[in-house]
Amino acid sequence: MNPQPKSSLPTELVGEIPTRPSPLKATVVRVAMVMLASLGWAFWSWGPPALAIFLEQNPGVSDLFDSHGFTRAFGLSFQAFGLVGLVSGIVGTVSVLKNRLTYLLLRNSLFLVYAAVLLYVVTAWLGLFAVLNAGVEIDALKQDRATILLRWWSVCWPALAIGVYAFWLRVMLRSRSVYVAFTRKAGEPMSGDRVLEDLRTHGRDPRHRRSLYASVWTHITILIIIPWLLSLGGNVEPYKVPKGSGNPVVAMVKMVKPKKKKKKTLTLRANSDIIMAIPDLDETEVDREMEKQTQATYEAGAIAKAGKIGKGGGTEGGWPAGMEDYKVRFIRLEHGGAGWDDGMNETGADLNFLRSFAQATGFKKIARKGESHSIALLKKYPKDGFPPFVYLTGNNSMGRVSSADIKILREYCLGGGMLIADAGSARFHSSFIHFIRQVFPDKPLLDIADDDIIYQLPYRFPEGAPAFWHHGGRRALGIKHEGRWMAFYHPGDMNDAWKSQGYTDVTSEMREAATSLGVNLVYYAFNHWDDAVTKAKK
Repeated sequence: MNPQPKSSLPTELVGEIPTRPSPLKATVVRVAMVMLASLGWAFWSWGPPALAIFLEQNPGVSDLFDSHGFTRAFGLSFQAFGLVGLVSGIVGTVSVLKNRLTYLLLRNSLFLVYAAVLLYVVTAWLGLFAVLNAGVEIDALKQDRATILLRWWSVCWPALAIGVYAFWLRVMLRSRSVYVAFTRKAGEPMSGDRVLEDLRTHGRDPRHRRSLYASVWTHITILIIIPWLLSLGGNVEPYKVPKGSGNPVVAMVKMVKPKKKKKKTLTLRANSDIIMAIPDLDETEVDREMEKQTQATYEAGAIAKAGKIGKGGGTEGGWPAGMEDYKVRFIRLEHGGAGWDDGMNETGADLNFLRSFAQATGFKKIARKGESHSIALLKKYPKDGFPPFVYLTGNNSMGRVSSADIKILREYCLGGGMLIADAGSARFHSSFIHFIRQVFPDKPLLDIADDDIIYQLPYRFPEGAPAFWHHGGRRALGIKHEGRWMAFYHPGDMNDAWKSQGYTDVTSEMREAATSLGVNLVYYAFNHWDDAVTKAKK
């Protein structure tokens, strides 16, 4: 007969009592306890400052927390984590002495971890849902159940991770090999052995164990995975401009008109009987159109230097409402139509512009990758951190934009933001005109005058915006609200001139003019962002 195969179960689960200790597992437990101490101390040291900053930025939440005792409860939970760190550090150190007493200290000290985690997550849950029920805004945004759940997860996952860590440590301590290593006493299999084996084999009742696993995974999916997935597409990073104060560097973008060739004429003798009519090639329709197309060649050149661009009259550059650790970003709006990111991915037009912006202004901190999101996410920016401008383009018709998104874009623009739109094709032009009239049905698209301030600083465009490819005309249009341009529309595909060199037949003069115009638009948007944020903070 062939020998019977060995059971896959551990010997302690088939009737044999383990007698050999595991020094390696005992060492792992001691090290894990010391690491638990560092986690507790980190939570204790970082928690209170983070809570203080949050409450300072949200005075409504601060008043609510104070009146309902949540602030004190959070303080107690942080102190509990500090106590966890202290106790875990001491117990982890004395557990070098392997005996029954240190084993009991290791095992029982974990109950303090569970208490601290429970106090923290319950306080966060009750506090945040109290905010929801009271209708208090967080970061200037009205909350709903989805946003509250996401915020609860964002502040509680570190504590929950510590709880899971402590549970794993308890399973290790309740395994026979670790118990024997500390106490030198053998015995029956312990609960830790059963948990570890159940995880591997589903235990004695596979159906029951699978049902338990299904329940656990369902809760993990609802409480952890789904909020995490939602956070990938639902969170935004507040926008800040460079902090400081400055004056614009004034530069002229002058017109370089082609010199017209002197006409050549054929002269005959005055008394000749022959009349010869030579057509004037310089006056044909084709020539007149060509002259019209090429007369707007731009060349940028500085004529004065008053300081670094910004607002406030300083010389360092920047805006008073900005922040020190800034990053100039270029945010594109996704509208669902074909080519909504025209020129951005394959040729990096947005990043090329940011690099040119940094060279022209001296603000070196710029985004290192492209950034885009849906119109809907504009409502998630705080009142003191919304994007000064957003960019919209396409080389085909726009996609369907919902009425809710139209309202969000309108409120963004009315609240101080600026929409910069750029036509990549004639189809986009027609589609955008229809779209913008839906966003602002009560405000007309206006021809922006050549002497408008938007064409004056920091670069001067004496004849208005360069036309470039004029997919929808030769004049830039805009929509004004209370004296401010909240929408700027270029019908001539200026982002085509931002694309990587060699991709299009763009001259260096066109590229420089397009960059200079973009700098003017960003400068204008930053100025009015500063006004809106300063007003919101008062």
